[in-house]
Amino acid sequence: MAVYDNCQMNRMRQEAIRRSQEMHSRAAHYTQGGDRADRAPQPEKAPASQTASGGLLSEITGSLDGDRLLIGALLLLMLKEGRDMRLILALGYILL
Repeated sequence: MAVYDNCQMNRMRQEAIRRSQEMHSRAAHYTQGGDRADRAPQPEKAPASQTASGGLLSEITGSLDGDRLLIGALLLLMLKEGRDMRLILALGYILL
């Protein structure tokens, strides 16, 4: 392992600070709009149809939230597999 004296450590610290500040200034330049001429234009995304974005799923499930859907799916899976009836009943109770 290399051993550095204080002068070398200070130089490395200063270089790291300089690079960090340079990266921050570049990031600020891009987030504030900066020079957009060198970037390729972003193609606009077409809006997804209702059926593709989950509209169909929300129609089927009605007012069920994500947690209830997950528990219901787990309950159905466990019923099909013939798992522990006490656990199935407990999941059913949670859905009430």
